Amino acid sequence: MNPGKGNIRVTAWSFAVVAGILQVWSSRFYIEPDAVNYLDIASAYRRGDWLAAINGYWSPLYSWLLLVLKQIFRPSAYWESTFLHLLNFLLFLLALSCFEFFFGRFLSLLRVWFPVVPMEEDIPEWAWWVMGYAAFLLAALRLITLKNNTPDMALAAWLFLATGLLIQIALNEGRIFLYHAAFGIVLGAAYLTKSVMFPLSFLYICAGASARAGVRKPDWRGLVALFTFVLVSLPFITALSVKEGHFTFGETGRTAYFDQVTGPSNESKPLHPMRKLSDQPSLYEYADSLRSTFPPWYDGGYWYAGVRFRFNLGNQLRAIGRSISSYFHIVSTEKEWIAGWLFLAIFAADWLDQSKRLFRLSFLWMPSLAMLSLYALVLVEPRYVAVPLAIVGIVLFASLPWPRITATRRLGTAVFLTIGITTGITLIRGAIPDLAACLHPTPHVQWLAAKQLEHLGLAPGDRVAVLGHTTVADYWAQLAGLRIVADVPVEAVSSYWEASPEKRAEIAASLSALGVKAFVSAVRPPPSAEWQPLGQTGYFVEILQNPIGIKSTSNK
Repeated sequence: MNPGKGNIRVTAWSFAVVAGILQVWSSRFYIEPDAVNYLDIASAYRRGDWLAAINGYWSPLYSWLLLVLKQIFRPSAYWESTFLHLLNFLLFLLALSCFEFFFGRFLSLLRVWFPVVPMEEDIPEWAWWVMGYAAFLLAALRLITLKNNTPDMALAAWLFLATGLLIQIALNEGRIFLYHAAFGIVLGAAYLTKSVMFPLSFLYICAGASARAGVRKPDWRGLVALFTFVLVSLPFITALSVKEGHFTFGETGRTAYFDQVTGPSNESKPLHPMRKLSDQPSLYEYADSLRSTFPPWYDGGYWYAGVRFRFNLGNQLRAIGRSISSYFHIVSTEKEWIAGWLFLAIFAADWLDQSKRLFRLSFLWMPSLAMLSLYALVLVEPRYVAVPLAIVGIVLFASLPWPRITATRRLGTAVFLTIGITTGITLIRGAIPDLAACLHPTPHVQWLAAKQLEHLGLAPGDRVAVLGHTTVADYWAQLAGLRIVADVPVEAVSSYWEASPEKRAEIAASLSALGVKAFVSAVRPPPSAEWQPLGQTGYFVEILQNPIGIKSTSNK
C-alpha cells in the first residue's frame, strides 16, 4: 500500500473543506456572547469611538478582521452571523496551511537530527502525514470547531506557523535573520489575537534563541525576534495602558482569575460597581457604564478597576483540580492516540533513548507545555488547549525509539494508519449531525426576535432590560442596535414571578425611570402575565409605558 503524500494531502484537504463547510453552514445563525462583544468592538472602531474600541479584555485582531469583512462585503443583518462563520472558515484554511508548513519542517528536523528515524520503507513519509493531518483535523474540527465565534482558530494558525519558524531556526538553514524577524512578527500577531500569548511569547523567543545550541549557548540573533515582537505589540499595549491608567498588556487573565478562581479582596471596592435596584428579585442596573450591547460582559477590566487581588491557596488548588479533570476528559476521549503511543512505547521498551530524544526536542514542546500549565491555573476548555496538545502529541510520537520499532516491519505504519482511520471515523460521525442540520435548516431566531422588536416600535439606541439573563448571547439586541441596561439573572426569575403585582410594578417603574422601553425574556412567562411573544422565536416582551427621557413610539 503506497497512496503517496500527494494523495494523502488531497484527501485531507477535501475532508477538511467538506467537514468545515458543514460545521459553518449548520451553525451559521449561532452566535456566542464572545462574538457579540467582538462585533461591538468592530462597530466602535468603525465609528471612531476609540475609548470603547480599545478593550483590555477582548483582544483586537479578531475585531479588526470583522471590521474589514463588514466593510468589504457589507452583509445585511440577516447574513451577518453567516459571514462571521465564513471568516472562521477562512482562518481554518489558513491554520491548515500553517500546519503543513510546521509539519513539513518537523519531518525535515527529524531527518537531520535523528537520521535513524525511518522515512522511506519502514514508515514512509505519507504515513507520518496521515498521523499529522489526523492530529490537525482532530484539534481544529473537534476541539476548536468552526461552530465557535472566537479567535481560537486564528491563534491556531499563528501557533503552528510560529512553531514551524522555530524549527526552521533550529535547522540553521537559509536567512536566519529573516526567520527570527518573521518569528517575532507572528508572535506579535498571536498576542493581538489572544493576550495570553504576551508572556508566552518571551518563552517562545527564548526557545528560538536556544534551539540550535541549547540554553548555555543562546543565539544572540534571537534579539531580532524580540525586537519585531515588541514592534508589533507595543502600539496596542501603549494605547491600552494609556486608557487604563497603568501598564497592562491585557485584563483578560486578571478578570478570568477573579471569575474562575478567587474573588476580590473584601477590603477593596470596585470603582464602577453595578447598582442593585432590588433584592427580591435581584435586579442589576448599568445604564451609565460602557456603550455596548451587554456592558457586564464587555470589559472585565472596567468592572474590576480598583479591586485588589486576594490569593487563596484552597481555591487555587480546586481550580487546578478542575483543570486536571478537564485535561483527563479531553485526552481520554481520544483513546486511539493514547493506545497507539503506549503500544509503540511499551513494544520498544527503550525509555532512556526516548528520554534523550524528548529532551533534545524540548524547545518544541516546552512552550506548549507552558501554555497548558498556564491555563491549568485558571480554566481549561478544549478550544484553548487544542494546538499545544496536538504539538505535544506529535513530539511524543517522534521521540519514540524508532530503530527498535522498525525491527518489526511496517508496525509503525500500521499504528499510524489505525490512528488516522479511527480519527477519521470519529470526525465523520461528528459531521453527520451537521449534514442533517444543513438539510433541515432552522430559522434565524435572533434576527426574527430583532425584527419583532422593531415592529413593536423599538429603534436603534433604545434601552431594554432582560428577565432571566443567561450565558446565551444577546445577539437579538445587537442586531436591533439596542442597549441592555438592566437584567434579572436567570436564577431570580422564579422570585420575580412569585413577587406581588405591586413589586413587579415597582420594578417596571424603576426600569422606566432608566429609560427602558421593553422587558425581554427567553423564559416563558405564566399564562396570567401580560407579556406578548415575539413571533415563534421563544422570546417574550413586556412593553413599558412612557419611559422617562424616552419619547413614546407606541401606536395609538
